[in-house]
Amino acid sequence: MNGKVFRWWRSRNDMTKKLLGAILLCEMMIGFYPVICHAKNYSEVADKLQKGQTKEAITKLLGEPVRKRITGKNHKYIWGPEEEFWDRIPMGTRLEVWEYEFSDGHLNLYFIDGKNHLDFKAFAPKGVIY
Repeated sequence: MNGKVFRWWRSRNDMTKKLLGAILLCEMMIGFYPVICHAKNYSEVADKLQKGQTKEAITKLLGEPVRKRITGKNHKYIWGPEEEFWDRIPMGTRLEVWEYEFSDGHLNLYFIDGKNHLDFKAFAPKGVIY
């Protein structure tokens, strides 16, 4: 099968290859747009997102996160918006981090030790370097 595809591709002229490449690129960008860029500005939901909210309420408000990860606090110091609360988290604490992308920045939500409610949030505006 791969040999047939390769021979077919080689038989096409440069203009056809460029056109097919452009079409495929456009389709991929349109398909991945909701994942790459959240439709809302963070400022539209910032006041609705409160400490203590359940994961279910957050998912209802923001949708599924772009990424979820489980980590632990292994470093005493951190750079970024997390500096505001990082010292209040004991070393070795298990952290579940939900990540969201907005058109105006990046949001991390922290759930501590497997709890179902939001403990901390950290928003990093686009263009800010820590």
